[in-house]
Amino acid sequence: MSTQQDAIVGSDALRAARSSGADAVAPHRWLLRKNCSLSPRQVALFYLSLTLLSFAFAAYFSWRGLWLVWPFALAENLLLACALLYYARHALDRECVCLDGDALTVDVVRGAVVTRHAFNAAWARLEWRGRRGDVLWLCEGRRAMPLGLWVAPPARRAFARELRQALRQRSAR
Repeated sequence: MSTQQDAIVGSDALRAARSSGADAVAPHRWLLRKNCSLSPRQVALFYLSLTLLSFAFAAYFSWRGLWLVWPFALAENLLLACALLYYARHALDRECVCLDGDALTVDVVRGAVVTRHAFNAAWARLEWRGRRGDVLWLCEGRRAMPLGLWVAPPARRAFARELRQALRQRSAR
């Protein structure tokens, strides 16, 4: 059975448990993402406006006889396009952490690549690593993955407190 089908079956079982009055706990979800000031659409509009302005200057100077402005305008806009394309592809990078019963899943989105990591919530633990102890790691046995790399350290610490509390509440049941 695929993971998506497992999630559907799990959510149906959770709805059934809630409707029958059983003591079911709602799944906890956290979305950890970058704080980007521009959406991909806004980046495209920004690039278009800069390109039009740059080409307007190049056309003016070309009309005045300085045609060598065009190669520089084209090179400038090509480099700007590469940088903004990279930014736009990764502007929506995020991690979605879901604690549902005994399953702790982390979906990591980096560009067009989505990776799902599944952990047993009973065995999962959080550790602080790094030179300054500021990198949060989710560990289970020998497996480990960094969490919350795109959020500010205070938000990362708050997330760690919330996840630890949710894991403790789950194990207390």
